[in-house]
Amino acid sequence: MNLIYVEAVGYFAAAANVFVFVSNTMIPLRIAAIISNGLFGVYFFHTGIYSLCALHAFLLPVNVVRLVQIRRLVSDIRHAFQQANEGVFDYEWLRPYMRPLKLSKGFRLHYKGDLADEAYVLLRGEVKLVEPDVTLKPGAFFGEMGMFTEENRRTASAIAHTDVELLCLRYDDLLQLAAQDPEFSFYLMRLMMRRTQHNLDLALEAQRKNETPSS
Repeated sequence: MNLIYVEAVGYFAAAANVFVFVSNTMIPLRIAAIISNGLFGVYFFHTGIYSLCALHAFLLPVNVVRLVQIRRLVSDIRHAFQQANEGVFDYEWLRPYMRPLKLSKGFRLHYKGDLADEAYVLLRGEVKLVEPDVTLKPGAFFGEMGMFTEENRRTASAIAHTDVELLCLRYDDLLQLAAQDPEFSFYLMRLMMRRTQHNLDLALEAQRKNETPSS
């Protein structure tokens, strides 16, 4: 290959590599990394630096696989978001990030004010949130509000109303998912607002009952 073209390939590879470091989201980062790997592979091959050519030849399929995984994750997130708008929480796509947990009836999962570092999906049984006096059914996603409170404190106590099975998701993994797809962040905010509105409705209903004169 003409030396001028080789040098041009090297400059384009460097430019793509710079974009890898300045990208804020994962999909553009992976695309830039794939382009950078391809161009650097060609550049180092034609300049005779075969060790670095081999390195980029190895990294290119790795980045391709990661890109496919991220795009599949984004698609699953968007599907779950659409279902959430219909009142259904699809947690299957979260399973690779979660660990299972079984609790006996009466076990207190956490107290109000405890430090929070996990959210949960209820698979089987019932969980009672004490302060808003709400009983959660299978399929419920809860515990995420602690991520948004000051010092990551729980906003309600949670007790296993029956024997239960849960999936636990650490906040660190939630933040990683949010970084990969801003739409997931939007879903979390909407979920939090729904929970806040529901708690407010319960409080207003209790206030009206207290203000209603007894017959």
